[in-house]
Order: sequence, then structure tokens, then C-alpha cells
Amino acid sequence: MKNKKRFRSPLCLVLAVALGSCVGVRADIVMKAGGSGVITLEYRLSKLAESLGKLDGNERWPTVPVGPGDFERTVARIDGLELRSFSTKQDGADMVTKVVIGFSDPQTLTRFLALSGGRASLKQENGKYRLALSLTSGSAGIDPDLLTLFTAVSDGYDFTLTLTAPGGGTLSLGDSAFSPLTKTPEMTLVPAGGTVSFSSPISGLFNLSSGASLTLTW
Repeated sequence: MKNKKRFRSPLCLVLAVALGSCVGVRADIVMKAGGSGVITLEYRLSKLAESLGKLDGNERWPTVPVGPGDFERTVARIDGLELRSFSTKQDGADMVTKVVIGFSDPQTLTRFLALSGGRASLKQENGKYRLALSLTSGSAGIDPDLLTLFTAVSDGYDFTLTLTAPGGGTLSLGDSAFSPLTKTPEMTLVPAGGTVSFSSPISGLFNLSSGASLTLTW
């Protein structure tokens, strides 16, 4: 733990859902007719996960970026972003952080989502945008005992993403190579409409051997 590096990008939580056990993530994207919009992020962090950053004198390096400074630095790196609100509250055993960020256009949103290292890409074809998000790379090669432990401690924590667009949109689930993937029983998918959405237990995503990705069009 002494050589642990600080996790700098708040968006890594949304894109990889990979910060350790007891973390829940929700991202709601609302597009406006002119291309601008708002993304609302909600992180649900258990006290257990929070305490992991306080081992071996690492109190200054939390495992999850939940302070306003983390988001202020992220927004400052990309033109066209605006931090509109930040709040935290205690909900039972969890600390819930809610952040609202405005963006000027789809390209700015994509740069924000890709800040952690190329996990988001955007294309425009026939007057429509297509946003591809990589969530996990797959559980192949991960120690089965570690997966079992992760499944147990992440019980009750979910990843949810929604997109609302004026003309409606579509959402599809894929593997890490963006090939079509059949959702498992515990995953829910609203593939088309004014608001499209995907939700899954965190452990369900990490137990997919083929990895997971989402493709959104509007």
C-alpha cells in the first residue's frame, strides 16, 4: 500500500467501474437540441472502501476521488466544461457524492469521459452521434478467489448509465471489443426511446469474461 499512486480522474469510476469493492456509480447524461448538455454523476462509497485509502499512512490519498478539488481540476483541464454543483451526504453506511457538470457539445463530453485514457470515443454519421464507452476488459486471467471475494463485498452496489436526448436514442451492450453481448438476468437495458438506460450490479460487470462496453446513439 505504501507505493500506491493517487487515482486522479473522477471519470475512471464511470468508465471502468474498477476502483475496488464497495462503490456504486450512476451517470445520467441529458443532451439538449443544440448539442450542449449536462452529466450528473453519483458515487456511492461504502465506509469500507473509504477506509482502504487510510491504511499505512495514506490518509492523503483516498481510493476514490470524492472531493470538490478533484472535479475542479478535471473540469479545468477541458474547455467547454462547467462544474455546476457538488454535494455529499451520508446515507446509512455509505457516503454519497453527487456532481453536476455542464458540457458545451458532444465532443467535450467525450473528452471528459475519455480523460482516464481513451475509454470513450465519438463518431458522427448521417447526422447522428455514436458514443462508445468501454466499461471492463474482462475477468479472464483474474484469480477466481479474488472474483469471489469481490462479488461478496460489492453486493448491493450497481453501475447505471442513462442518456436522454431530444430526438430519442439507442443503447446497445457489447463485449470489450464492442461485439454484441447478451445481457445477463440481473442486468437491465432500455435500448431505445427518449431515455435509454443500462444498469448492472458492479460484480456482474466484473464477472463477464468477455468484458463489457456500451454504444449510445442519438
